[in-house]
Amino acid sequence: MKLSRAALLLSTLVFIGALIWVAVTAGDQVPAHFDGSGQVDRMDSKLSFLLTMGGTGFVMIGLFASVGWWLPKVPAQMVNLPSRRLHEYWTSAENRPELNRKMSEDLDWIGVATALLFAWICVVAGTTTDASVSVWVFVVPTVLYVVAILGYAAFVFMGSRYRVPKD
Repeated sequence: MKLSRAALLLSTLVFIGALIWVAVTAGDQVPAHFDGSGQVDRMDSKLSFLLTMGGTGFVMIGLFASVGWWLPKVPAQMVNLPSRRLHEYWTSAENRPELNRKMSEDLDWIGVATALLFAWICVVAGTTTDASVSVWVFVVPTVLYVVAILGYAAFVFMGSRYRVPKD
């Protein structure tokens, strides 16, 4: 099993664990939304929270996890790459399987970060008993998520991962 796929599986299990933990330990009402200062501004039933978070999380994780299945079915002309040269190289019949593998792996890693962020949100909502939390409880993980995704995207697009080999 590829490391990226194992990490996606592990992060999905962490997310499932967070949902189960909320289901077992949270009260009947769970904070469903926090404003910019960390104040709870909407409460939902535990069931509604779990269905919303679980549904959204599993759709997102499913999208990331299924790239290896659906990307090979996407016609070459619909694959968007930064330059014509890259597009011609990576969508050619001999290079397309490698492109599919690399993109699937890259999206696995983005799925890992997303699943962990969703798990964190579940934990925060499940442990909040006051009418507010420190704004940093959301700011730090969200900023780390965005920086990690942007950093990974820069690494992928500016680095050598998709560079056309020299002739």
